[in-house]
Amino acid sequence: MKTKLALTLATFLTISGPSCLAQSPDTTKLEPVVISASKIPRRADALSQPVTVLSGDDLRARGVSRVSDALREVPGAQLVQSGSPGSITSLFLRGGESRYTKVLIDGVPVNAAGGYFDFSHLTTDNIDRIEIVRGPASVLYGADAVSGVVQIFTRRGSASPGGSISARGGTYHTLDVDGETLGAIRTTNYSLAAGHHSTDGILPFNNQYRNGTLSTSVGGSSGLGEARISARYTTAEFHYPTDFTGQPVDTNSYRVQHRLTVGLDAARSIGDRAQARLLAGTNDVYDLSEDIAVPFGSSAPEHSALRSRGYRRNVEGRAALFLPTNAVLTLGGVFEQEHENSATGSGPVGAPTSQTEAFDATRHSIAYYTELIGNPVERISYTLSGRVDDNSDYARFATYRVGANAGVMPGIRLRASLSNAFNAPAFNELRPTLYTVGSPDLKPERIHSAEIGLVGTLPGDAARFSAGYFRQRFADLIQYVNGGPPDFKGSFANLNAVVSNGFETELQVAIGNRWRGNASYTVVNPRVDAVDANYQGGDRPGDALLRRPSHSGALVLSYFDAAGFTVGSSVSYVGRRPDLDFTQFPSPRVSLPAYTKVDLSGELPLFRAARKLTLTARLENLFNRRYEEVFNFPAPGRTVLIGGRASTMF
Repeated sequence: MKTKLALTLATFLTISGPSCLAQSPDTTKLEPVVISASKIPRRADALSQPVTVLSGDDLRARGVSRVSDALREVPGAQLVQSGSPGSITSLFLRGGESRYTKVLIDGVPVNAAGGYFDFSHLTTDNIDRIEIVRGPASVLYGADAVSGVVQIFTRRGSASPGGSISARGGTYHTLDVDGETLGAIRTTNYSLAAGHHSTDGILPFNNQYRNGTLSTSVGGSSGLGEARISARYTTAEFHYPTDFTGQPVDTNSYRVQHRLTVGLDAARSIGDRAQARLLAGTNDVYDLSEDIAVPFGSSAPEHSALRSRGYRRNVEGRAALFLPTNAVLTLGGVFEQEHENSATGSGPVGAPTSQTEAFDATRHSIAYYTELIGNPVERISYTLSGRVDDNSDYARFATYRVGANAGVMPGIRLRASLSNAFNAPAFNELRPTLYTVGSPDLKPERIHSAEIGLVGTLPGDAARFSAGYFRQRFADLIQYVNGGPPDFKGSFANLNAVVSNGFETELQVAIGNRWRGNASYTVVNPRVDAVDANYQGGDRPGDALLRRPSHSGALVLSYFDAAGFTVGSSVSYVGRRPDLDFTQFPSPRVSLPAYTKVDLSGELPLFRAARKLTLTARLENLFNRRYEEVFNFPAPGRTVLIGGRASTMF
């Protein structure tokens, strides 16, 4: 009931709220200023690690409504969706585990304890840009930032207020409705957006998905400094008829999620040589899964439910000192608290469920860090950073990063770095649950990485080429160990080591103000390197990691004309990758075939003035390619979405 109410509210605000004028994509600037790769903003061409920046305006112009679909265009990023929209969606970056990427919304961490994040409910509503940092970043963000960072930034208001409302529908009874307004009142700017997304899914029954999102940002500046508060609330409900083998057998199972993320970012200059900044945030998540089924060995159906709540709270303070030697020294500290509780229950249909298992855990961490960034001469920059994390659950962990960027000739730069990172054990790995015994002696998972790359830029930023090679070794991987009699409860242990070495290349092109293109290709080889002698699982040295292809690539091409007509195309290639066949026991390995997927999009303006009406169209999986990202869970076929957008300036 609460979910339907929230979805209705989001839809109402979308339809009835003011609207904003869609901004023209920036088609010439290829080197943006990046915030997520260091503690101070820096140009992308001065960094010692690769960063991809996705424009929210560009994504919306191409009809991309889910962040997971946007990330498929990023080098080294592999998204795995378990079938229909709304199903669990995981990100594997540079061959690492799905819990190895730190995800932030306006600086607020949103990962679950242990690092995992489900991208299935994250939409592009009110997103200004997405920054993806590839490579270890624990020295900046602590646990979870093992193979990279994905940070999402909310849109800011402008001096010229405006708004928009759009709607589209099509295949699988898909309906997307969203609206937004942007503006400013004196020194305060604001943005407000709402979206409703729904589909009946690709399976014949019990596969509906509903998503409602509200997002806002308010900020301003004065003689005392500047501050911004952002908030994002999402409620989603997904119905899934499939069992663990992918077979549609259940007519009433579903899951619900409510997520609220709130962040504060405030800064003040102290003279001409220093700046102080305060960041604070909270991320609260509530999950509910319910089902009515006949338990094994019984003849009567039972109602079962799993409820869980979790949160992350963080406060960070730092000071940046602008040194006379053309360097910036940053000193800071972070406090973070994580909490999770869950309960399972079951009982006869129509009667209250009786609790069968409960779990409750809390931990906190304190971290101290320093970062020194400098440009001793015009063509050379460097980064030296270190951090120490103290956590109530595991031993102290120190991380570092050493990087350099040098111009070797006009338009050509080399970059290189050495770094390490770590990932914290999850609550359900350290403490006993209904199915496992506790493993309190687990150590954090570790990574050591080295990479070198080249970046070339043509005069006028008409084109940019980058290529890089990286070597990664993941140690102390935490894996599940089967249990024995009498209760057969399993456990977790630090067992495996994995190497994931690879090569990334990317080309960005902007031809005048009309054409923009982006092509990338990644070769990565994540394989088991060592296995503990006592390990009881099926992994052996040399085995490839599941669901991660060795070869992948993407091509995005867009055209914009002066009248507002746009056409976009996206081609993604995913190579062969291993998976498990859970229809058999023990589950054998299978190979998922390679596939190529083509998407098209377009916008046709019908009326241009202070108010504007635009027709929109998007065609996903143009050739109706049949493929699976998880074995026995088919991906959506050809999807046609037609709609329109009305925008205005006040």
